[in-house]
Amino acid sequence: MTTALDQLAATRDLRAFAAANGWGYDETAAPPASVGVWEQVATGVVRDRVTGEGWEAGRITGGDRSASQVEQRGGWTVTTTINVSTPERSLELGYLAITLPRRVPNMVLDARSNDRGPFSSLLRRPAANQHLSLEGDFDTRFRLYVPTGYERDALYVFTPDLMALLIDETGDLDVELRDDRLIVYKPDGFDLSDPAVWQRFERIRATVGAKTWNRTDLYADERAAPQLQYDAAGTVAAGGTRLRGRMPKLGWILIAAGAGFVLLFGGIAVLVLSLVASAFSR
Repeated sequence: MTTALDQLAATRDLRAFAAANGWGYDETAAPPASVGVWEQVATGVVRDRVTGEGWEAGRITGGDRSASQVEQRGGWTVTTTINVSTPERSLELGYLAITLPRRVPNMVLDARSNDRGPFSSLLRRPAANQHLSLEGDFDTRFRLYVPTGYERDALYVFTPDLMALLIDETGDLDVELRDDRLIVYKPDGFDLSDPAVWQRFERIRATVGAKTWNRTDLYADERAAPQLQYDAAGTVAAGGTRLRGRMPKLGWILIAAGAGFVLLFGGIAVLVLSLVASAFSR
């Protein structure tokens, strides 16, 4: 990989860099999974996607996408096509997605260091009552969100050695476990033409990725149907597959504005009624 990194530093040719390492390259592609933050980027477009064995990386922006579904209805073949267009600059997110051996509950690590002032960098922040506090300095680096009732499962996965690796290797990045993926993502994206980014990806795969694989290899959700708990891919009960999101900041602003509107005009109405009553009482 060292020679390929030297070539990337000289040429900034990502396609050639991927080919030199035996990886795949796509100029554009669909987002890898509708998970967590991905629910907000499902209408986006992956650009410069690089794929290796058990992982992929790229950046997601707005753009034009279409998807088609073919169905047989009676003797007819029906094709349904959906076209989605979003402004390219409306979205910018870089990611590294690593495949895990089994499906696991949805868990999000919101890095504190990349917050924007008092606001989280997450596009979709989980509901606050799903926050789980862990020991040591971990809480000073990340906010961990876990589906209600899956706190013990989180402690099974996030052992002290994994938490230490997360602090060392991904302390400035947001991390998500969902379905059979470990996804590390960065607001504003990674510079995929920078050799240092690929060296970092390699370290993350070798440390955080390998340890998370070990911690999830035997995971089984006891809430799932017994016959499905230990199948090849594993399964997670409905209550653990998705974190509940909190209301967007815009929603609270609108509620506050609506409450202010009611208070203002409600107060005016009371004043008018008081004046009318006073006039008739004379």
